[in-house]
Amino acid sequence: MEATETSVTGAGTSIGGMRRIAAIATMASRIETFQKVLPVIRAQVDHVYIYLDGYSTAPAFLAGLDRITVQRAEDVGNLHASSRFLCLRDLTAPAVVAMVDDDIIYPPDYVDRLVGALQRLEGNAVVGVHGRVFTPPHQSYVRNTTVLHFMRQLAQPCHVHVLGSGTCAFVSNMLDVDPRKWSRYDMDDIYVAIEAQQRGLPRIAVARAEGWLKPYAEGQPDSVWAKTLVDESAHSRAMRELLRLYT
Repeated sequence: MEATETSVTGAGTSIGGMRRIAAIATMASRIETFQKVLPVIRAQVDHVYIYLDGYSTAPAFLAGLDRITVQRAEDVGNLHASSRFLCLRDLTAPAVVAMVDDDIIYPPDYVDRLVGALQRLEGNAVVGVHGRVFTPPHQSYVRNTTVLHFMRQLAQPCHVHVLGSGTCAFVSNMLDVDPRKWSRYDMDDIYVAIEAQQRGLPRIAVARAEGWLKPYAEGQPDSVWAKTLVDESAHSRAMRELLRLYT
């Protein structure tokens, strides 16, 4: 998987020197873990975009915090988890955007490490931690895949077909997606992979030690993955669409 030759706009600004943006869409059922995730991530970036999905009111702990933008997902198109990509519509200059989930324990060097990976790749990639490599016969998104779980060690960076959108980063103008154009709002990982492949951007899982990222919880019944296990047909069709882009 090779990236086509392209360049990061904003000449004179290195990727390491760009503004660092984090974006998170969080469900009301995850308020306890979200409260733990936010300060860790906020300490690593210049600004955090927060999209509240299913909240009647904003959590009290957000009051008075600077360097955050808070919106209800229902007020910006009801895009659910996909709403976090709306932050790209607000950026006026290239920035490093780190996507975040509300149920992962992120280390204090999470953003630094992903920025470093982007710097080495000159911005010509999407980098992340959780990855999937699809395997023949390419019939099932769930079964025909090798998963590089974000909690597991990876000795060397690895090309993958799909990165988990809650553990990835990219340069904003290189992957200027608009989630409002997506047909569904529960397929971020595969849609981002398709848009990245169309732009010639490989997806790279970064090297890391065992347990660099850890889950607060997994297999929650309200998760997108739980819904995928019930009906993976749309994901499997999109998987084959992605693979066709390689030929």
